[in-house]
Amino acid sequence: MMSSTTAHRVRRNFSLTALALMVFAVAACSQFEPRDKRFYYRAFWNFALREDLAELDSEFNGVDFGHSNLYENLLLTGGTDVAAIEDRARKETLAFIASKPRLNPNEEAIAPTYMKLAWRAQNTFDEAHALHRATYDIVVSDEPDKDRAIRNVLVYYQESAYAITAKKLNHHRLDAFPYSQSFRTRFPLFNATIWAYHYLQVAVYDPLQAAHALAEKTEAVRPILATYRHYLDQPQIQWTFMPLTAELSPLFAARYPEIANIFDNLHMLHDNISDILASEQLSAWEAKREEIYRILDAYYLATADATNPMIVTHAEHRH
Repeated sequence: MMSSTTAHRVRRNFSLTALALMVFAVAACSQFEPRDKRFYYRAFWNFALREDLAELDSEFNGVDFGHSNLYENLLLTGGTDVAAIEDRARKETLAFIASKPRLNPNEEAIAPTYMKLAWRAQNTFDEAHALHRATYDIVVSDEPDKDRAIRNVLVYYQESAYAITAKKLNHHRLDAFPYSQSFRTRFPLFNATIWAYHYLQVAVYDPLQAAHALAEKTEAVRPILATYRHYLDQPQIQWTFMPLTAELSPLFAARYPEIANIFDNLHMLHDNISDILASEQLSAWEAKREEIYRILDAYYLATADATNPMIVTHAEHRH
């Protein structure tokens, strides 16, 4: 039978252990982020692209894999292993694209480490990508009032706390941080692959909107797909800046300037995060996380519009 002194000591040790576990749990939870993910905008035109232009849709699925695969490998290799990124990770991405994936990949399964590092940034990407997908679906579908539908999905998007600003940002300044251009300098082939994705994402808008019947839309995107695949086979490492929506789909950008700005800002954010993950100046994971969230909160989210110093307030900014 346990003595009263021993029992007291056991209870005391148990209490101390429980307290320590609670302190550890609170500290650990401070690194956790709420997964407050929204459902996509629901309408009859959902998945029209997948159903009617599967060839183009599968290329976008490849794009989704490429970004996540890149971020995971940059994070796990410290952003210094050229062969791991330029050879292995890039070839994995090209192989996935070549498989013509029918469905969107599970990006959290592709990049679990990165998702833990900066889930809020990833969710910002996911919501903007959903806006991309919605606009493609609307343009391809037989929705009678496409303009109204596009403006409705924009309103839905901008209701999110993760909405990227629809203001034009100064991309030159956003590309001039101490760590900027780290990624494209060290990994020019994969950088050119990322920019080829961005070319495809925005170049299809004007041809799709100009075509009427589905057969015409199918034919309209084929030259763009051919150019995109050429860029994958022969990376355009001579490019000095990412493609912009107004350059490749000027009619779409003129009609929907807010959406064009959102897409361009999204792609600039992709570049910033690639640079942060590749930067040796930010070697510690926590430093990378802090910088990702600093620029996200200060420069990219629409919630910062009132104080964002990167918003262009003068004549149209050109790169």
